[in-house]
Amino acid sequence: MNKKRLPFLISCLVAIFILTATLGILAGCKRSSKPAQQPRQKTPAELAAEKISEYTKPEAVISVHELNNNLKDPSLVILDTRGRSYQVFAATYPFGHIPGAIPILHDEFSHPVFFDRVATPLQLQNCLGGKGVNNQKKIVLYGNDGSQARIYWMLKMYGCEIPIQILDGGFEKWKSAGYEVTGALPAVTPSQFAVNPAKSDPSIYTNLEEVVDSILNYTPNTIIVDARSQNEYLAGHIPCSVNINVNDILNEDLTFKTQSELAAMLAAKGVTPDKKVLVYCNDGVLSSLQWYVIHELMGYPSVKNYDGGFAEWMERELVLEYGEQKLVVKPAQ
Repeated sequence: MNKKRLPFLISCLVAIFILTATLGILAGCKRSSKPAQQPRQKTPAELAAEKISEYTKPEAVISVHELNNNLKDPSLVILDTRGRSYQVFAATYPFGHIPGAIPILHDEFSHPVFFDRVATPLQLQNCLGGKGVNNQKKIVLYGNDGSQARIYWMLKMYGCEIPIQILDGGFEKWKSAGYEVTGALPAVTPSQFAVNPAKSDPSIYTNLEEVVDSILNYTPNTIIVDARSQNEYLAGHIPCSVNINVNDILNEDLTFKTQSELAAMLAAKGVTPDKKVLVYCNDGVLSSLQWYVIHELMGYPSVKNYDGGFAEWMERELVLEYGEQKLVVKPAQ
């Protein structure tokens, strides 16, 4: 072999070896590299359960997903409270409701003499008994105007011992989740239902006298919350009240906001767990939903619903405030 060509051949062999080794390393890296594993996306049911678990009383609310899973439970009574009037009932319930849901009209759980005021315990017992509720059942309520919370609030006030839940998002959320809807009226077997007076809780109710006293003898330890719309509030409200529109506690899909979102919104208006909170609306219905969120979901210990509401305040021709909030919110002392 020509000695002059030997270094050239050796250089070629070295280059081939280096190239082969490099390609082998790159191929090995390619084989060993795996795409980054994406975290599993949580299902809507899991997300709903996670949100509900953060509330102080998660047992007070049920998601549409959980209700759908338990729809055949024979101990379950579902009440459709959308019947604020017979006209509203006729325009909603027959055209679609949750299977098995029994309609209940506002008049059925309102006082027979004092218009729009809370029903008597006996009246409420007879009403629910007629809907098939007994003391071995559990109740799920859904509606679209606060009536679901009004029944919940009354039952808690009168000493109901059976489980009661409000459907998060109501019928609209049920429909958007794609669950079954029917127009059929279910068969109802009347039963006997009774509250337990020994378990009654009058501390979640307030009246005109207490509201007036909280204004005349104002302290930062008490705050009055107006649950009506901003326009209604601006047109005239109970003095020293702050406005938290009931829609502010809900998401666009009508489900309740998260615990952290609610806490921040309430604190911004001066509503904190260390205060006594008096809530009102026009007639004690929307304010029941406000009470439910602040007392049950958030766990604030002293929250009272003013049953007479702004309607009674106006009837008594008491002093009004107009326009934006006048109260300078201070921490409780």
